[in-house]
Amino acid sequence: MKKTFLLLLTIILLVTGCGFGAGKNDESKDKGNVPAEDLNPGEYPSKTTGISDTLPGDRLFAVIVENTPVARPQSGLIDADIVYEALAEGGITRFLALYNNTYPAKVGPVRSARPYFVQLAKGWGAEFVHVGGSTQAYSDIKRLSLGDYDAMHITKPFFKDKSRKDPHATYMALDKLLKMNRVSNGYDYQLKFNTDGKKTNEITTVEVPYNSSFDIRYIYDEQNKHYMRYINDKPHTDRESGKQLNADNIIIEFHTKRVLDDEGRLEINMAGQGDAVIVSGGREIKCRWERSGDSSPVKYVDENGSQVILNPGKTWINIVPNGLNVNIE
Repeated sequence: MKKTFLLLLTIILLVTGCGFGAGKNDESKDKGNVPAEDLNPGEYPSKTTGISDTLPGDRLFAVIVENTPVARPQSGLIDADIVYEALAEGGITRFLALYNNTYPAKVGPVRSARPYFVQLAKGWGAEFVHVGGSTQAYSDIKRLSLGDYDAMHITKPFFKDKSRKDPHATYMALDKLLKMNRVSNGYDYQLKFNTDGKKTNEITTVEVPYNSSFDIRYIYDEQNKHYMRYINDKPHTDRESGKQLNADNIIIEFHTKRVLDDEGRLEINMAGQGDAVIVSGGREIKCRWERSGDSSPVKYVDENGSQVILNPGKTWINIVPNGLNVNIE
């Protein structure tokens, strides 16, 4: 009798406990921790675009992409959520393209890392994709414990485009990279987006003249409501689709720089704060960028100390030297 009573009591406690546990878990479910495959499109906005009509992925890749004339048109830049552009040695510019919503089958040409791109990737908590790098870049990868995929050490999912010659022929299949083990555990919010997406045509042109060979323009297209990108007065297009690259937000960060070595490689100071200009929703916003460390997330703060809120969409961020005459009209 005593054994029967204890058995019934144990069963009651187990059933009751399971019931309370299930109810508590359901009520306290953290939406921020729901796996991407369990989300419904439109339920949560993307961390990198603010758009909630597509399903954001749970992995963020940061890919170094070349921008010399022989590398254009590039593949896959049109699918990036955020693209950083900064000077490299010899007056050329190079890109760091971030992918969180679309993982194209062909991105490139992929090129070598520079320290400021390493630091930007770490600030986002991204998985870093590159082909080799400068001595300082490798040092920063190690210092920052940045998870990376380096074509100098692995082959797949890198591949060669036989129509191009090295060192402009290495590409990456991001869709296949998704099947490999992640080298970063997550990524951070940096940008804030509004929900109404209202736009004006107050600002129609943004010119970023890095130099005579890399004169960048963004011109507002009233029909499609995007800023279309030009380089040296020619449309900057995607090789695979033929479509012109475009942006919804344009951010210009002003930084100090110095030459590091005889090759002309640069050091760009990413820590502290500096001037910035944001064009979003057709409006110009003068502000400052702030990073507590060289690999910390960035915050864009207006003259009132409030974080600048962007329109949902793709963002291009131009890292430029202090004193560069940027034209916005």
